[in-house]
Amino acid sequence: MVKTTIILDDDIYKQLVEEAIERYGSTRTLSRLINEKLKEPLESPKGPKRRRSTVRLGREFKPEEIEKMAEEGWKEATRWTP
Repeated sequence: MVKTTIILDDDIYKQLVEEAIERYGSTRTLSRLINEKLKEPLESPKGPKRRRSTVRLGREFKPEEIEKMAEEGWKEATRWTP
């Protein structure tokens, strides 16, 4: 184990303390709780979660069209006119 100092926002600290007390009955387990929370995304088969981006183009596309757009490149695919 490595000992380090981190700075948490007050609201995050509060939530972590409350969860540590609820789960383990003490704030002495705060490090344990934080380690568990940091390990979860790293140990999942998918790896860390990625943010999804949504782009609205004004119409729906069939799966075949989406595949074609991916092949042609995003810049070219967005030049269509309704």
